[in-house]
Amino acid sequence: MSESISVNVTTREGEQRTVTQGAGHESLMQVLYEEDIGVEAICGGCTSCATCHVLIEPEWMSKLPERDQAELMLLQYAEHYDPDRSRLSCQLQLGPELDGMPLTIAPEE
Repeated sequence: MSESISVNVTTREGEQRTVTQGAGHESLMQVLYEEDIGVEAICGGCTSCATCHVLIEPEWMSKLPERDQAELMLLQYAEHYDPDRSRLSCQLQLGPELDGMPLTIAPEE
């Protein structure tokens, strides 16, 4: 039985939304894209565009896997890069560790 994972999203317009999805192999990017709340996901999750950039609250960053070199390189070139909060949502798998996590969709580049 798959458990539900809820993520609390602040859109670019400041709207608060809770997105709930079953845990599994889906990436956070896929869920945000399907909910149509500002994640473009142009590369489809191949770590090559940064259009799924989100800002995670710093206290949640330690619960997430480390950024790999490709993710870090893309983020560092993003206009709204925040070393303490920036992640590519394509690199985060929807799992129990994300349940309740607040995030903000990064401003458009």
